[in-house]
Amino acid sequence: MKKAFLILFILFFAMNVMGEEPVAVSDVFEAVVSAAVKEKEEEKPIPPNTKYVANTRYGKPIPDIDINDRETDPFFENSLFLGDSLMVGFGSYCQWKGSGFMGEPTVLAVKSFTLRKANRPVTQDSLHPYYMGEKMKLEDIVEKSGANRVFLFFGINDMVVSTPEQTEKEYNDLIYRIHEKSPEVKIYIIGTTYIARDRQRNGFTNENLRKFNDDMYKYTLNYDYIEFINIGDRLVDSTDGLDLDYSSDKYVHLTSDGYDVWAKVLKAYAKDFMAEE
Repeated sequence: MKKAFLILFILFFAMNVMGEEPVAVSDVFEAVVSAAVKEKEEEKPIPPNTKYVANTRYGKPIPDIDINDRETDPFFENSLFLGDSLMVGFGSYCQWKGSGFMGEPTVLAVKSFTLRKANRPVTQDSLHPYYMGEKMKLEDIVEKSGANRVFLFFGINDMVVSTPEQTEKEYNDLIYRIHEKSPEVKIYIIGTTYIARDRQRNGFTNENLRKFNDDMYKYTLNYDYIEFINIGDRLVDSTDGLDLDYSSDKYVHLTSDGYDVWAKVLKAYAKDFMAEE
């Protein structure tokens, strides 16, 4: 309020000293108030991510979906899943579930892969995945594959040494290049999962991972070709850290039960996306 009246006084003084005709304070006041109201009206609140999250941004219920339900298989056909070791685990899980599971998407993932490494040039020693016998950058793989949908799981390795803001910047760069080369592809960001509470250290914390997820969710709202999928909050315990019952190493990696949750959440989102499409 004080700031608004200070602006009012400065405008009134400047317009009466420098202007040819005196200006009434009521006119200046009306102009300042109108501008403030207009600015407030133009503010668009961030809508909650209510898809299967019990009407909260970070809900924990697991969708009540049959893991072998085939209704959403067409949604995942001709899709790519790209990521790090947790995505490697999801690829192994899909193979274990058998032929035809979730439409048999292509999973290309590398242990210890990060967004920073994905954004660097391909070299003999780089960790970029192979596609059609050739090591490629992710945007080139997406282009050559002709995939309709790309699911990305990154961030948890990056956050070991980077801030949420640095990791978000790397993610933005990757998404930009994918969209530039394949503008028709729909991109789905799978929110990162969390850490066992007792394994947090320095900046590698669940608080930072949650901030990263929240920022990436807000980022997706600006683009009609990007969606955010919240899996991590279905895998936490009462401490909001990774539930050890879902962890294979009591740290970050998951058991088959953990990937059951992945599959159920993905299928739940797919049903919703299919209805919208």
